Amino acid sequence: MPDPIAITAVLGLITSKVLDTLADKGMEKAADAAMAKLQGDKVKNAFRLALGEAIRRYATVGTRFTIAAPLLAQDGPLTEQSVAEELAQILRFDREPNYRLIGDRWKASIENPPKWIDFTSQAEIFANCLRDELKASEVFGVTMERRMIDGINDNVAVLVEALHSIVDDLNELCSMMDAPISELILAIAGSSFRIQEQARDFTWYIKDKTRDFVGRQFVFDRVNAFTQANPQGYFIVRGDPGIGKTALAAQWVKTHKSPHHFNIRSIGINNSEVFLRNICAQLIAAYKLEHYSLPPDIAQDGGFLIHLMNEVSEKLETGERVVIVIDALDEVEDQGSISGRNLLCLPHKLPKGVYILVTTRRTDLHMRIECEQETLDIEQNQKENIEDVKLYIESKLGLFGIQKYLIDQGIDKAVFVESLAEKSQGNFMYLTYILRDINHGVYEDTSLEKLPIGLTNYYEDHWGRMRQHSETGWLTYKLPIVIALSIVREPVSIELISAFSNVKDYRQIRSVLLEWQQFLYEQKIVCNEMLQKRWRLYHDSFREFIASKDEVEGEHVSLRKAYGIMVDAVWSDEAFSQNSSA
Repeated sequence: MPDPIAITAVLGLITSKVLDTLADKGMEKAADAAMAKLQGDKVKNAFRLALGEAIRRYATVGTRFTIAAPLLAQDGPLTEQSVAEELAQILRFDREPNYRLIGDRWKASIENPPKWIDFTSQAEIFANCLRDELKASEVFGVTMERRMIDGINDNVAVLVEALHSIVDDLNELCSMMDAPISELILAIAGSSFRIQEQARDFTWYIKDKTRDFVGRQFVFDRVNAFTQANPQGYFIVRGDPGIGKTALAAQWVKTHKSPHHFNIRSIGINNSEVFLRNICAQLIAAYKLEHYSLPPDIAQDGGFLIHLMNEVSEKLETGERVVIVIDALDEVEDQGSISGRNLLCLPHKLPKGVYILVTTRRTDLHMRIECEQETLDIEQNQKENIEDVKLYIESKLGLFGIQKYLIDQGIDKAVFVESLAEKSQGNFMYLTYILRDINHGVYEDTSLEKLPIGLTNYYEDHWGRMRQHSETGWLTYKLPIVIALSIVREPVSIELISAFSNVKDYRQIRSVLLEWQQFLYEQKIVCNEMLQKRWRLYHDSFREFIASKDEVEGEHVSLRKAYGIMVDAVWSDEAFSQNSSA
């Protein structure tokens, strides 16, 4: 598997070959200044960034990541001179790149390439991803708009941090490519189209949640022991928000190629129909069951799911098991109005060899289970959890900003680990935020003793710091924008954020998105032939924190009023069109 250094080298090699091709061929009419810019570090960094973004964007959709590994290989197709010359056409504008040539070289780089994949069309999709990223780049934007190479703007600084972030993301993708989950994704890709279209793609979510994953072996050991000691059954993992339930579920899926479903209330993936279609499609594909489509009435009940589970059970070899992973069962829409019906229409009995691994908050799920079951509560202060917390902190000690903080504050590494573990109260979400802030210098003048304690206090601390920056700005535009983000349940464009918050200055919105970026999930989509960014809150714990502010005197927070503004904006054709996808 490549590492960050190798990925950086590959991006640099591809960039050099493409830009050298531009300078060497077909540039007779271009100004000497444009040719000189092509060799400048800023332009090279901008192209590397666009290239890395294009590979990431291409590889995180559907089953593409299973064939994307050669794009990051030292001897992969993109490093070949003939392919580099075709990619250069994106900036030369003489003709379209030869997608067949690129696709053929790509296919040749894969041992036993999937027969159902058209590599020519995949080459065109990737090239369009790169074209979109170049259009969105401040360095190449004018060039792409005017279709003239001399429009390159080399006065724009390309943040090295952005390059590092892309490389880290690509490294995470590589780990996914090498993991057992890729076998499940390939199986889905090889199934009938009607089955493929029903299986949910959680690749992006699993990659995000398993980033920097450490520990949790005590949980995995308990699950394995349960499946070995029982012929079938439910294993339920419970814990408070931020303790890492989704991360451990994602890690299990990544390393065990388990059929899986992640309930994500914030984007509306939390009902039985979506679940039944997804899991049934995955079971059919993974175990090659002879079904080529799902029944039209699949959402009425769990009958077809039980039927498939029985088929899978009959196909299992002696000692073989299937573990179906369901994350965040507590986020499922309440179905209590239907007497006796389990959440997601889950069966109360499971056939032999079939297990369901569930994660949930500490809540009564009102589940009827009439087979073997075990519940593991992850306590914030339990020994195994604290050991994993310390392991996570230790994994971040090599970061430059954290090393600088330790040196400036005169803190011993062991003391830092012990103190921060105690302040975290066993919560990984807290550690994610606080370690990021320390690394970025947010707390450079704050002693270890004065760092906030616990997730809620961290939210309060960030809330207070953002307000102190500008009291007027806080009340006039920052707070309305944060509130607008807290009430939407799916990623929204900057235009919709403006409509929902009544803040018309996009520069103010962008500044707030930057200030609150650690709490936001950023998504890129192509809308009206343009690359568009959208945002939503990353974790429900922060949404709940903001909701609690509704009663805080002096904050002038009114969620009811914000909902009213949002409803008015949704009925606006202009606002709606700004968030519709192409």
